[in-house]
Amino acid sequence: MPRKKSSIVVIGGGTGTYTLLSGLRDMDANVTALMTMVDDGGSNRILRDEFGLLPTSGVRLAMVALSAQHSLLRELFLYRFHKGTGISGMTFGNLFLAAVTDIVGTQKEAIEKTCQLLSVRGTILPISYDDVRLVATYENGHQVIGEHMIDEPHHDGTLRITNMTTIPKARISKEARAAIFEADLIVLGPGDFYTNTVANLVVEGVADAINGSKAKVVFVSNLMTKYGEAYNYTLCDYITDLSAYMSIERLDAVLVNTDTDYSVDAMEKYKSENSIPVVDDTDSCIHSHIQIVRLPLSSHEIVDPQKGDLVKRSMIRHDSQKLAKAIMRFIQH
Repeated sequence: MPRKKSSIVVIGGGTGTYTLLSGLRDMDANVTALMTMVDDGGSNRILRDEFGLLPTSGVRLAMVALSAQHSLLRELFLYRFHKGTGISGMTFGNLFLAAVTDIVGTQKEAIEKTCQLLSVRGTILPISYDDVRLVATYENGHQVIGEHMIDEPHHDGTLRITNMTTIPKARISKEARAAIFEADLIVLGPGDFYTNTVANLVVEGVADAINGSKAKVVFVSNLMTKYGEAYNYTLCDYITDLSAYMSIERLDAVLVNTDTDYSVDAMEKYKSENSIPVVDDTDSCIHSHIQIVRLPLSSHEIVDPQKGDLVKRSMIRHDSQKLAKAIMRFIQH
């Protein structure tokens, strides 16, 4: 009788999740990606404001990452128009998903049909189907509404976020809840800490589902801090803030990169954006039950911005294969 594959649930969104899923695609596991649905910048703003749809950029990236199709089709779904005034900044993939939704009637079915078309190896699910906006409260009491305004602040980005929620309240989808309950391993991150990771945890029912799951829970530390969300954060800061949105007793391990030999040019660019490498200070704060796994996980390939992309993206990223192999260790032991 063939061995049952382990079930890995990745909770996140954006390029960090895309990188991890790209590595997990060919691994011997059943992979489910639970994606945040609160984006409202760039092409997602058009999807929301002009099409009346939920944002699909995170879902689209997950589709490409897990697709077994040839490279041209995958490149098409990543392609971003950069000419003209009406379509510039939009991605082919988001427009395609909008068209399929119009044909089949619901975004849920459109995602399922497109996953079939792309021969996705795994399952991709929105964490929620509710139309909501993120709300961040800062240490000075100021509130900002909207993922994009939190991600690329017009206010003092050194201020710390003290609370994150959504308006109206978002509820976990039944499919996402079932995936969490059935998981052997749950992975949080990498990705923008508040607008990707915490944005999922504040959805009503997500933290409870994680608490009730039998799965191991792993948090993947980001490589760089981020102005506006996690200015000058150390790893202890991330873990402390994470504990405000889920039971810290459910966190089994933290995966930390040790390869910080980044290029001078990349560091200068990040410095100009008030970002620095995340400092591993967990020896001073870690809970005794949490395993700290330190491995060289970064990629030495610098990712240049896409033409027409109005949203800031990470230049330095994890190596997808190294990260996926590190994740697989948690289900092989």
